[in-house]
Amino acid sequence: MTSSAVVLALGSGLPSPVGPKAANLDRAVAVGLDVPRGFVVLDGADLADPGVARQVRASAADLGGAVSVRSAFSAEDGTGRSMAGAFHTELGVDPDAAPDAVLDAVARVRASWDDVADLRGVAGRRDVLVQRMVPALVAGVAFSEPGHEDDWIDAAPGLGDAVVDGTDRGRSSRLPRVGRGERPDPRLAPWEARLAEVCRAVRAEFGDEPWDLEWADDGRRCWLLQVRPITAAIRRNETLTLANHKEILPELPSTLMTSLIVAAGEDLVGFYDEIDPTLPIHRPFVEVVHGRPLLNLTMLTDMVRALGLPTRMVTESYGGEPDIDIGLRPRRVVSKIPTLLRLAAAQAGAPGRAATVGAGLRERASTARAEAAASDRPFGVLLEGLHEVYVGLVSEMGALASGMAPPTTVLRGLGTLDLHLAAQRTAATRMLDDLGPIRAALDASPTGRPTLDDPEAWRRAILADAAASAAWRRWLDEHGHRGVFESDIARPRFAEAPAPILRALAADPLPPTGAVSMPDRLRRAVTGPVWWPAARAVHARERLRSEAMAAFAELRAGLADAGGRAVAAGRLPHVDAVWDATVDELHTLDEPDGRLDGSWWSDRRDERARDEAVVLADQFRRFDSPTAVADTGAGIWRGLGLTRGAVRGRALRAAEPPASLPDGFDPADTVLVARSVDAGWVPIFSSVAAVAVEIGGDLSHGSIVLRELGLPAVTNLGAVAGGLETGDRVELDADRATLRRLDGPSGSAVSTAD
Repeated sequence: MTSSAVVLALGSGLPSPVGPKAANLDRAVAVGLDVPRGFVVLDGADLADPGVARQVRASAADLGGAVSVRSAFSAEDGTGRSMAGAFHTELGVDPDAAPDAVLDAVARVRASWDDVADLRGVAGRRDVLVQRMVPALVAGVAFSEPGHEDDWIDAAPGLGDAVVDGTDRGRSSRLPRVGRGERPDPRLAPWEARLAEVCRAVRAEFGDEPWDLEWADDGRRCWLLQVRPITAAIRRNETLTLANHKEILPELPSTLMTSLIVAAGEDLVGFYDEIDPTLPIHRPFVEVVHGRPLLNLTMLTDMVRALGLPTRMVTESYGGEPDIDIGLRPRRVVSKIPTLLRLAAAQAGAPGRAATVGAGLRERASTARAEAAASDRPFGVLLEGLHEVYVGLVSEMGALASGMAPPTTVLRGLGTLDLHLAAQRTAATRMLDDLGPIRAALDASPTGRPTLDDPEAWRRAILADAAASAAWRRWLDEHGHRGVFESDIARPRFAEAPAPILRALAADPLPPTGAVSMPDRLRRAVTGPVWWPAARAVHARERLRSEAMAAFAELRAGLADAGGRAVAAGRLPHVDAVWDATVDELHTLDEPDGRLDGSWWSDRRDERARDEAVVLADQFRRFDSPTAVADTGAGIWRGLGLTRGAVRGRALRAAEPPASLPDGFDPADTVLVARSVDAGWVPIFSSVAAVAVEIGGDLSHGSIVLRELGLPAVTNLGAVAGGLETGDRVELDADRATLRRLDGPSGSAVSTAD
């Protein structure tokens, strides 16, 4: 190669064969991105040629100061592999200290091609990049990937060369993406804001593709040092949450239910994918940690952020705390108007179609059970039906919950949400109301009600009286398919295990929610137009859930039947083993030689015992410790007030609805402290004065029920259980959304100062 064509400045238009690293930086300079001044010594340049040597020396001197000398080989920075750190780099080379320092560095960098065994003796371009050094205060790499609302950055003080070559991760963090016309979040550090703008500029020029960017910030400007494709998607430290699942599933869900939720994960967000395929939801939505299915909260908040909506909309519905707190972004809202209109149309139509969807779910379950009874693959038939029912339920519930969110947020802000909810009855709260005819029939019978809180005594009394028995059958027909943590297919329904309902009969019915003052009635009337669309969605959602649970009851019976057949054939050790198997394991039982033996069941039970011993935090990042830390701090917890009123009494901690109140507890001053509550907890609500819930949101099923019943209640309090024991004196103040420990187990006083 002649000496006249061996050294080309970045931004001058490098020839097309040049390596990707130099070509991308050349393009970046040409469009005005901040790239340190530099030049490329092209492959084939004879460094011993006096003309070439003069050009390199002159170009290096023109940069004015110390330089970096790096490879820009054709073998690196491609779409197949990056080879970061594979080749020699020299930093701080000073042309003024030694005239041939840069020439010698270029030679050593070129020679490093043969230091890589896979490339030794292989032909390829060996361009070398020389750039002025940046006096960096902080530097590192940034990963910009489509489908995420954050760029992921690894940063370190100074040059950050260890981060760049992959030997040190540095400090990892997320950097909110900045779109066209948007400004970086003012809460960012100045260098972070500058880096966010560099990432935006790269996407604007190179496209919204997976890019790995090297950068350095000198305190005034963020410099782009390299643009290369990401060759292997990074695993981000995203936030996982138990919210939603903690409300509807037991502390340790059945293995079958957990595996079903994971298998359905992609389908659970299919509704949003159909509305707008560009939404950032194309990554795993459900992950399993110690036997529990957790939702990817980061993905949920990314979806909301992509629409320009506040991230708190997610946690106000699901519970927990936002993993990042970003408010309304009007420009994004405007850009997503078509998507928002399609979502609004789907949400507006959801209450009207909920009855049809619910009937369809029941029909699908009934058909699956009938087909399974005559099939040689009963588990496959039933599991396919269960998958469809579960996805149909969650998808439609998502549309209903999304439709409820805006009006309920407005009403909560106006202070009238509890007034509206207290005036209604949905399918869940009617479970308690419909116990009235049974009590009335027993009161009219010659023997009257049993005097003991004994479910068996109540059952005998009901069966002994024709009117009470008829009322009981009507109750079971209407509500017998419900149950405690009913969203887990493994949990028995009230028709199978009626003890909680029979105990509820023994408790006095909840008193009316009380007279509504004239000002409150006026406020309720004025906000009625806002409440109306929310009311339709609330009623439709609770009715849909009831219909879906009827489908679950049908499929549960079918799975038990199939399990019985497998036990009779010697392919399953026990019918209950059905609930300890994964979806894939049950499918194997449909094969001619498929079996799950006793040793498998023993191992699975041991595994579940180990998982059950782990107490998960409600929310944690993927790479952090998932275990909960007991909160034994100041003895006061703040959450989301659901109703009004205050109760002082004794705490009753429970992970499941208690069979009865402990000896000496009075329903008039018992404060139930639960990890979560759902419709299956309704029976116990008749026996307590107030309810405190660790996790939940305005639109949680348990929250809706508690508001309808009017019990003083607070939700989303966090890890209360670590700081309270059953019997502690507490005060629940729903108006102030607090739970306060008044004394501990030893009777020691706890400060009541705020």
